[in-house]
Amino acid sequence: MKRLPYPKTTVSIICLFFVLLGLQAILKSPSTPTSTSASSTVTSPETKSSETSFAEDKRVYASHDGNRLEHVYVTVFDQKSVPENDITLYDINESYKQYSNLESGPKLFVHFESGDAEGPDSLNLFDDATVNATIELRGRSSRLEPQKSYKIRLQDSAGLWYGQSVLNLNKHADDRTRVRNRLAFAYYEQLDDISSLRTNFVQLHVRDMTDPSQADEFVSYGLYTHVEQLNEEALSARGLNPDGHLYKAENFEFHRYPDALKAKDDPTYDKKAFESVLKINGSDNHEELLTMLDDLNDLSKPFDEVFDTYFDEDNYLTWLGTNILFGNYDTMSTNYYLYSPLNSEKWYFMPWDFDKALGRDTERTDVMPSWQQGVQRYWGTVLHRRYLKDPDHVEALKTKMEELTRVINADNTKRLIDGFYPVVAPLVTSEPDIRFLSVEAKDYATSYRTLENITSKYHKDFIRSLENPMPIFLNHAREGKQDVFRWDASYDIQNDELRYHFELSKSPDFSTLVTEKQNMTTFSQSIPSLDPGRYYWRVTVTDAEGNTQIPFDYYRDNDRTMHWGVQQIVIPGAKP
Repeated sequence: MKRLPYPKTTVSIICLFFVLLGLQAILKSPSTPTSTSASSTVTSPETKSSETSFAEDKRVYASHDGNRLEHVYVTVFDQKSVPENDITLYDINESYKQYSNLESGPKLFVHFESGDAEGPDSLNLFDDATVNATIELRGRSSRLEPQKSYKIRLQDSAGLWYGQSVLNLNKHADDRTRVRNRLAFAYYEQLDDISSLRTNFVQLHVRDMTDPSQADEFVSYGLYTHVEQLNEEALSARGLNPDGHLYKAENFEFHRYPDALKAKDDPTYDKKAFESVLKINGSDNHEELLTMLDDLNDLSKPFDEVFDTYFDEDNYLTWLGTNILFGNYDTMSTNYYLYSPLNSEKWYFMPWDFDKALGRDTERTDVMPSWQQGVQRYWGTVLHRRYLKDPDHVEALKTKMEELTRVINADNTKRLIDGFYPVVAPLVTSEPDIRFLSVEAKDYATSYRTLENITSKYHKDFIRSLENPMPIFLNHAREGKQDVFRWDASYDIQNDELRYHFELSKSPDFSTLVTEKQNMTTFSQSIPSLDPGRYYWRVTVTDAEGNTQIPFDYYRDNDRTMHWGVQQIVIPGAKP
């Protein structure tokens, strides 16, 4: 551990002297002539491209070295130094028990510095006792992990860190490789029709003055991945309009959500309710969003006309295809952005968060449902379902994925992760990270190498998934003296005839059955009123070729075992 280098008065005077000399030189220098080079006359991608296509300025990544380990130093002040800090860093880390909302919870005032492995930059013009940033927890599920992820917001006095005022430091507790986000965004840097985000490997060093045992020293918190915050700064850096609409999907499946999604001038508008569905990161004039959702959910309007009006097919298919190739099972209703430039009807998909991608499902101890293995995972979302019901659209997706595999493949993955490994391996396999890593240090390299062929696996899963029927939702109701079980009509891309197998049991493993009915072509089953108790039911869909599918529903028992495709019902009168 390195002792904190306190600034000396003489060093500060020398630094100020050189700054003043630099300013004097600038003031005395002649005006710089206007450049006529090609680079000075390049039209921004959004200006030169048609309004129906998406193009970010890829030059934003030209000088970005995401494989270099960055060092961030944070001094957390105690209340004696900063009266507003009336809690400790330990309290921040424990705050997930009280504050589950992403935008609530406490923060601490801190001093932020960058540096190298030896310590903070020695010629820092700001006193290390100056507040220039705040720190708080970030993430949703990551808040429950023993190693926390943090968001650091820089104040004006801190300047910008690589042109950014927000640092998202992600611990990626679910990612035993610790490189999935970096790998995904490195690929997006190479793709047309979609954006990427600059990512960096960061070693976080914390001097915690709220903890007497750490008050005088920086302690390594190990490896983090910083993912660029998608905001006005990021849009501008890519030649995109920063004044448009930008929403982050929180629990969004392109339904209309009339109780939550309302215009700002609606007397019943509730921002908190709105942001439970879509987090507002741009304009709060929601009329364009609501118009798009109204049209998309109006089944009387031809889908192709609606889609062509509001979406760019290349952008859409690139986003959908990459998430399938990455096996990203956490993008059905969350973890992506929707962006619409000012003065445009178009909505573009922008990626975010790949903790649950690139092999995360292969590391899970529980069995994943069959509908997570390919295109079926998106069937519950209005936009995807309407698009994929057209066989021509499915062919377009297959063509796009073949195109994507020319970039996203085993050879390129190996090249990329070979560049990551020397940076991440020493930190991940040492304290403090190794204490919480879900693989032994001796097995890390082998586990890491499974990334090489993972996108090929997901491409094969996708091709196989096209043969299976689509998943359905279950619904039970007590109607008079009958219990009525209903389910959606499934769909088969090959237009095969579908049959439904209804089962009702008193145990979630269906070891014994109360009743069942096979080879059904209807979508409901009624039986006389059930006796009080707990019951479990499911419907299996089978096509003419014998391919099967289960419902989206699931039941988690007291042992936290997942029973996929099963719905539990409780008939009143049962014991609690």
